[in-house]
Amino acid sequence: MHIVLTYRPLSEGDLEQFIALEQYVFPANYASYVLTTAATNRLARLRGVFAGDTLAAQLEILPLRVQAGAGDVPVAGIAGIASAPQLRRRGHVALLLRHLADELRAGGVPLAILYPFKPSFYRRYGWAIFFERRMYSGPPERFASFRAAPGAWQQAGDAQIEEFDRIYRGALRGRFGPIVRNADWWRNLVLNLHGRPRQSYIWRDERGQGRSYLIYHLRNDDGGRCMEFRELVALDPTARAQLFHFIAGHQDHVQHVRFRAPADAPVNLLFPDPLECSVEPDFMLRLLDVPAALEAYPFAPEARGRLTLAVNDDWIAENDAVFALEFATGRCQVTRLPPGAPADLRCEVGTLAQIYSRYLRPRTAAAFGVLEAHRREALNLAEQAFAGLAPFSSDFF
Repeated sequence: MHIVLTYRPLSEGDLEQFIALEQYVFPANYASYVLTTAATNRLARLRGVFAGDTLAAQLEILPLRVQAGAGDVPVAGIAGIASAPQLRRRGHVALLLRHLADELRAGGVPLAILYPFKPSFYRRYGWAIFFERRMYSGPPERFASFRAAPGAWQQAGDAQIEEFDRIYRGALRGRFGPIVRNADWWRNLVLNLHGRPRQSYIWRDERGQGRSYLIYHLRNDDGGRCMEFRELVALDPTARAQLFHFIAGHQDHVQHVRFRAPADAPVNLLFPDPLECSVEPDFMLRLLDVPAALEAYPFAPEARGRLTLAVNDDWIAENDAVFALEFATGRCQVTRLPPGAPADLRCEVGTLAQIYSRYLRPRTAAAFGVLEAHRREALNLAEQAFAGLAPFSSDFF
């Protein structure tokens, strides 16, 4: 019997199937949060592949913007990817992602990000890990060397969202990946955990200027009482030291502390006895529309010149081409060249996504054999154009 597969937005009549599958696939806490969030337009963001009348695979589109260099770019966050247990391993998720890519491209969205259940599954479709986080942990006694500066900590919450956001955006400026948050995002996904407020404090200097903040909750694990940080964010070294001085004050209350930091943040340089540190790969990035993605990025104004780039993309044919990239005044103008045109540089679309996000430097990519460089001047220009801090995001969806 032939069953027709169709991709479409969900209707109200599909919600019972969608919710049942979401609850089946994801942990109860996550499903409970998502289902009770006041999101009147959520239905319009849901997509599915149907096998006849049965919802075979599903996802949710989150229209986002992420910080990039000195500005920000539009991106689709892809959440809640799930397939029906009785219909798995039949290509339904691949079909769902393929149709989604076409829809997003048609809507002018050049980039998409997701958290992978298995990176190798998404890599075959041109997705690539685009940042890593460092996870630091240790007892609060390790923070005892940090001293208080003039100023004070004040408990904060929803009423201080604008102040939180000013510090957050300022501290992470120049990185690719931090989500541009609105008040609902701050309220529902940062300051609260499953509907309950996290502990949140802002450090203000003697002039009353907020310069750092921390957001955390306390939990019990095998090691005892743990201080688990959602975020530790500071605008400058003095403000950062106040974060660690705050932690030191909990030596009699918790046994250990855990927090995340960007991959290029050498936190242990500041500690007489280093903290334990591990590296965690995180979100994946897909360039849906290579020319549009490059033209949307606010490049450093110092990058000037022209190079040609061949992109291999066997999943989105429009990206599989040779492009001329002209850098000037902080922008990149992209021109598609005739098939077979000579290229200064050549790489897979996933490698380009990692270079685009500043996860991978062009020279490093060439040294490791994932970027072909046929003209040294072009490689030097790419190195200058794609310079920047390591990508980072402290959010999850």
